[in-house]
Amino acid sequence: PKDYFKFEIIHQSKKSLARTGRITTPHGTIDTPAFVAVGTNAALKAIDFAKADDAGQQLIFSNTYHLLLQPGPRIIRDAGGIHKFTGREKPFITDSGGFQVFSLAYGSVKESLESGGELKRSNRKVIQSAKKRNDKCHWRSDVTGENAVTVTEDHVIFKSYRDGAKVTLTP
Repeated sequence: PKDYFKFEIIHQSKKSLARTGRITTPHGTIDTPAFVAVGTNAALKAIDFAKADDAGQQLIFSNTYHLLLQPGPRIIRDAGGIHKFTGREKPFITDSGGFQVFSLAYGSVKESLESGGELKRSNRKVIQSAKKRNDKCHWRSDVTGENAVTVTEDHVIFKSYRDGAKVTLTP
């Protein structure tokens, strides 16, 4: 059987636990430590993948929660996976999406949605006064708060901030 993934230590410091390493994947090699560009929705802003690759970018970080909501798993699957969807053959890494899901009920995602992505903690009064005036909000008020997330051992269910659809995220 082939070893598809491999990690090797290239150098270990004699003075500390610091080390350099190399991760080998079916899509390429990643030298560590590394700068990892964030392409939340599997897309970089201000630069395309070809230019990032030419500059030595070995790994792109994408966000499971955001990919789940848009473009969605069906579109990525039908394209042949994230590499074919993006046209980039080098390595990607994704997170679990858990931080964003739990933040729908409490924390930064809830606040960001309530603020339309522009208002921060110091401006809560602005949000509250806009709600009282029935100003048109750019967020779905039914997708945040204490009842926004249902958690079981098998999955998490939440509502999409984009369209209010119920979404299930599994391990």
